[in-house]
Amino acid sequence: MKNLSDMKKDQPFKVPENYFENLSDRINEKIKQEENPKEKNLVQILKPYMWMAASIIGFVFVAKLILTTSIPSDFQNQQISQIEDTSTVNTENVDSDLFFDNMSETTTDEIIEYLSDYDIATDELLANL
Repeated sequence: MKNLSDMKKDQPFKVPENYFENLSDRINEKIKQEENPKEKNLVQILKPYMWMAASIIGFVFVAKLILTTSIPSDFQNQQISQIEDTSTVNTENVDSDLFFDNMSETTTDEIIEYLSDYDIATDELLANL
């Protein structure tokens, strides 16, 4: 180990010329810049939102590409046909008495007769109200 007395006494670092003379001016300039920031234009404001929208669109595109290539087309066609079968409603067997157009013209006796024809109990009727 070296002793402290053996070490050089020269300073390895030097201060640039006129550093402390111009220091206050430079600090004042930076303070003024922070107080009056430059106004951002529309592109700078919208830039993060554009990146976010582009990344979401890219994610959806990649997901669709992966799903369409990984799922067999027979399975896709089968699922589509099942959806189409369940989405169509068969209205041929619906009794026209179920749809009252003008409730004001319907009498109480007609309502009671309808309920008795279809065996609808008043308990069920009240429970479904």
